Amino acid sequence: MRRRLTWLLGGWLIGTASSVWLRRRVRRGVERYTPEHLRRELADQGTAMVRSVRRIAGEFSAATRDGRAEVGRTRSALDHEYGDRRRHRPLRSLR
Repeated sequence: MRRRLTWLLGGWLIGTASSVWLRRRVRRGVERYTPEHLRRELADQGTAMVRSVRRIAGEFSAATRDGRAEVGRTRSALDHEYGDRRRHRPLRSLR
């Protein structure tokens, strides 16, 4: 059992170290051969994507606020129309 654990931990350690080394080597190669304007363009696209996600999130939260007010206004009309059928019953256990 001790040998298995030794080999397991040794393999894990070597695998982790080699993946970190390979990741660094690939990153350096990409930085070396990628033109500066391409790196700048990718950074600008990332910034634009973050801005658009923030804009969409702001619109969503505003719509949610407006929707809550509308639900409050229409809830009484729906309760009147559907009555008790609208309420949900909890599921019963089959045991």
